[in-house]
Amino acid sequence: MQKRAPAARSRARALVLPRRELILDAALALIAERGMEQLTHRSVAEQASVPLGSTTYYFASRDELVREAFRRYVVRVLGELTALTRGAQPRDAAELVEMLVEVARHDLSRDWRWSLVVEHELMLRAARDAELAAEFHGYERALASGLAEALESLGAPQPFDSARTLIAVVRGFELDGLTRPDADPDDLRRRLAPVVELLLRRPQPGAEEKP
Repeated sequence: MQKRAPAARSRARALVLPRRELILDAALALIAERGMEQLTHRSVAEQASVPLGSTTYYFASRDELVREAFRRYVVRVLGELTALTRGAQPRDAAELVEMLVEVARHDLSRDWRWSLVVEHELMLRAARDAELAAEFHGYERALASGLAEALESLGAPQPFDSARTLIAVVRGFELDGLTRPDADPDDLRRRLAPVVELLLRRPQPGAEEKP
């Protein structure tokens, strides 16, 4: 990783962050830098520069630590997404595409690439942890619901399903971008434009499906 976030500055933040949140931020940083396999109470305590007993005091098991770290991650990411979009509602398909491209550009930036690594690491973990999977599905619904509002305002006939489709397209681009430093937002814009136009298109009155 080019930049250690969110816990690269954990020692400096220790004076202002409650210890529980400091530990969770250290867990997220460790996942981003070394992968889920390296996450233990001991490694997190070292990352956060706190006694080992602090991690076991707040989190009885590794699974509990992972789930709470994910909840911390969701709060941070949704807060950042809200700040990035500033509650703006796109007025047409082109503005919606630009909003999605800007989100992808932000997520692949030097300061936020860590969040994509964490998200995919946690997604794989959720495949083996039913409780974490339920948490992840809630996060997905929150993402889709926010985008669905914009789609509904633009007249999309199936806003929630359309939101899920667009999230999948953007997520695929971001995943590819993690291994390709030359990922081009213009490429995402080109691919998104026809998809958005199609999702916003309402069926013609009286149109019947062909057998």
